[in-house]
Amino acid sequence: MKSDLVVRMARICLTIALITFCAQVETADEMEDDSIFEPSYLSYDDIYRDFTQKKMCKRCHPAIWREWERSMHAKAWEDPIYQEAASQVEDREKKCDPCHAPEPILITGIGKMPKLRAEDRKYGVSCIVCHIDAHGAMHGPHKSDNPMYHANVTSEAHAKPTELCATCHGQPSVPEHNQVASFRDSPAAEKGLNCASCHMPAVKRTLSVHTYEPVTVRRHTWAGSRSVSKLRSAANLKIVRAEGKATVRLTNKAGHLLPGEALRAIILDVKISDATGAVSRHEKAVISEASDKPEHSRIPPGETREFVYPLNDTEKIEAKLLYRLIPTTPETEWITMADASQ
Repeated sequence: MKSDLVVRMARICLTIALITFCAQVETADEMEDDSIFEPSYLSYDDIYRDFTQKKMCKRCHPAIWREWERSMHAKAWEDPIYQEAASQVEDREKKCDPCHAPEPILITGIGKMPKLRAEDRKYGVSCIVCHIDAHGAMHGPHKSDNPMYHANVTSEAHAKPTELCATCHGQPSVPEHNQVASFRDSPAAEKGLNCASCHMPAVKRTLSVHTYEPVTVRRHTWAGSRSVSKLRSAANLKIVRAEGKATVRLTNKAGHLLPGEALRAIILDVKISDATGAVSRHEKAVISEASDKPEHSRIPPGETREFVYPLNDTEKIEAKLLYRLIPTTPETEWITMADASQ
């Protein structure tokens, strides 16, 4: 009798164990079902709020965030140089400010003059400005599988972003800051390059902390007039001596006008010294948007401009090309872009 009870109890325990095991297997099978992981996409308002309040972009894209937060795009609104310059423009809220704190350009329209944000201007040109659409989807050059936070849209406009960049850097109504117009007919454009080719260098890395395979993407640095290496790659100087004169040939190697915008200037600094080494002549040619001399106007991409100086056989000529960020930048802070001597 006692043995029958033991057998029955053993059978009951075995049944309970089997039921528990099957339930666990069923739960595991359900966990393998992709439907469990269907992303619950957030709205535009949700993502915008999470960007400003939680810095959500940083959590999944830390490398891109670090590059962006150190860039001039991030500082576009709060940059003191910009604020000082814009304060002198009567209609700044129509001509200047919209590109320094814009509404998302995928909503206002690629290529159209952006609209000035009413709030959160301190973020300048942020991730939201270039990537989000009205539904909260993020547009970029790469497809991202199994997104868990926002919807992704693979975008040709981001893969070859010249038209995207032209939204702020190609407005006909603001010719002083229109780099794209001169780029379109440049040697760089003829080679099939775009704005990102020079200003967003390629790098191989994972798209986010949720992906594992590295792919070729672009750095979000937008190196330009604040980059010494970029300045030094933008121009070339060559001196040719013949028949009692020296010709200094200045070639624009950038993909757009040099200098790139209205406040900037490049200065050709030429010194001629005699046989003893004493400087007998010192001339400076300031090339900028503000110049009223055609030979001192901004140089189109690929163009070589010549400056001629009388020179005898015993004299030496030295030329430097210097970069001045704004008119009030002291000469001690001008950057040497190129030099040559004969």
